[in-house]
Amino acid sequence: MTMKRYNTDKKDRIRGALYGVAVGDALGAPLEFMTAEEILAKYGTPVREMVGGGWLSVVAGEVTDDTQMTLAVAEGIAAHPENPIPDIGQRFIAWHDSRPKDIGNTCRIAIQTAKRLIASGVDETEAWQRAGEEVAAQSNGQNAGNGALMRTVYPALYYSKDKAQKKAAAIGAMTHRNDSSDKYCGIYVDLIADALDNPDSSMQTVRQLAADMKELPPTGWVVGSFACAVKAIAQTKSFEAAIVQAVNLGGDADTIGAIAGGLAGAIYGCSEIPERWKNCLADDVRADLDRLAEMAG
Repeated sequence: MTMKRYNTDKKDRIRGALYGVAVGDALGAPLEFMTAEEILAKYGTPVREMVGGGWLSVVAGEVTDDTQMTLAVAEGIAAHPENPIPDIGQRFIAWHDSRPKDIGNTCRIAIQTAKRLIASGVDETEAWQRAGEEVAAQSNGQNAGNGALMRTVYPALYYSKDKAQKKAAAIGAMTHRNDSSDKYCGIYVDLIADALDNPDSSMQTVRQLAADMKELPPTGWVVGSFACAVKAIAQTKSFEAAIVQAVNLGGDADTIGAIAGGLAGAIYGCSEIPERWKNCLADDVRADLDRLAEMAG
């Protein structure tokens, strides 16, 4: 079988990873919490275009917490690469206080906890470490959601591979101090970092992972979300096909779309993301994605 040749422009793949998160999030947002059967019953065919609606009443092309938290992480890293935690934390708190349409329970509790600790005089880096620990202790192990994985693309774009692993783990633990979350964030960072330099090799690894993982429902569990995302990429032959498959699973469709989009974008590049999808994103979102892509790599 002839191996597919991918775009050789690394900068295009960096932009692709960031745009991939946003378009996957936006395409999936109206489908969140629907079943695959309900999506087909409502739309007649798998959803391939940006539509509005859903339980969040989004407008077509509107991004949600997946992209918003990804941008917060990216801004913090770009501003303070050696210790981005305080800056990211400030952005998380400001975003939380802006009353976004959607915010996961684990993230909400961790942000509120860190905000309380900082107000009491605790050092910001320590406050976020303690917040993650408190949420983990209170959850009795039920904090293995996908809220860290969905926002972990930028460390792989900005840092060397070894450093990206450490930074991604620390940033994920701000809200999700959980072994499963750590494991799959680490795998995801490795896949994206590899894709930037060798997309053929990264795709081979994706296909092997997809073959090794069980079919899991499209829930907010980090293992299931990761499995759905890699299987959508492995079982298709284009960025568009991968994201269409991912979001039409329903369930946590926006987050699975964002996770699949980040990885597929790093493999295929931004030039392979449909222009009609990119053009649906808000101008300020596109400007942020372009600026942060230029600062990475």
